[in-house]
Amino acid sequence: MDLDNINDETIELITEAVIKKMLYKFKQEYHQMSTPMNVGDLMKGYMPFRETEEEFLIAEMARLHTLLALYEGQEEFMKAAIIKRRLEIVEHKLNKYGGQDDGQSDVGPQI
Repeated sequence: MDLDNINDETIELITEAVIKKMLYKFKQEYHQMSTPMNVGDLMKGYMPFRETEEEFLIAEMARLHTLLALYEGQEEFMKAAIIKRRLEIVEHKLNKYGGQDDGQSDVGPQI
């Protein structure tokens, strides 16, 4: 695209489109923060905020611990080994947030 051939009208159209998009996103985020949640919204997976990557990793760690216990209880050791490896990866990522590199995490109970 040759920017030398753009006239003022085209620039104005682009500017309006960008501003409309920004305002739409702002209104969505404001609505999420200002609207009270109800049980139905939570069941659909709506959240009034965005979780951080650290919060996501903690939730993933809890899910993986649950699956690990399930697979070990059902003696599905191949699946358990895969889950255990994924847990190690998540723990490694979480250690970056906590500043720990010794393989020990203080996030939740250790299984």
